[in-house]
Amino acid sequence: MPLEKLNLKEVARRLDRPFAMIDMALVGDLMVSLYLCQGILAWHRHLDQDELFWVHQGVILLETERGEVRLRPGEMAIVHKGLAHRSSSPFPSTVLLIRCAVMPERKNGRRFLYGTRESPPQRISLNAVAENLRVPFQPRTVTYIEGSAIQVMRGEGEWPLIEPHPYDALLLSLEGTVIIYEVGAPRGVPLVLGPEELTVLYKDTPYQMFTKGDAVLVRLTREG
Repeated sequence: MPLEKLNLKEVARRLDRPFAMIDMALVGDLMVSLYLCQGILAWHRHLDQDELFWVHQGVILLETERGEVRLRPGEMAIVHKGLAHRSSSPFPSTVLLIRCAVMPERKNGRRFLYGTRESPPQRISLNAVAENLRVPFQPRTVTYIEGSAIQVMRGEGEWPLIEPHPYDALLLSLEGTVIIYEVGAPRGVPLVLGPEELTVLYKDTPYQMFTKGDAVLVRLTREG
């Protein structure tokens, strides 16, 4: 199956009203969506799923019953299941939302009715992590969502072979241009990812990547 890519700016143009949402990719059992945060969403809680909020453009205030955090582009935070929360922004802001799309009993975890045992959401800056990466091509895990890792990687030129992996992986370019080939397939037109573009690398498939100049990539996948 050929790789496909999505451009976040192009997807954002299709969001035509406050809190409209577009599902972009299913990675394992996690749905990656883009929504338009404008105004104030009503307070609510989820008993069966954590939610990861990752700001693409703009700024949002993420409030919970245990505290709040303000997020800017390249920053993310997780609201754990059972914690009452709401997101708001005074102007149109686009946000990647990652949460479990399939909720078997094993996913429900604690089933907290109230999030009194949870800590406030913690801000994670992907840009700050990228600036401090010292070893090229070495992924650094910054957080987990429902058993999957969010990783940041940085490098230039030819990347190490991506060995076949038992799980799909989402790959998003924060900076730089990425050229991706499927190893062993007839050499056709490669997939080229520019900044703010993403694709899903399929499980059990080896890939080779090359980057033009210094590139910063974010990967979402299950480990192991």
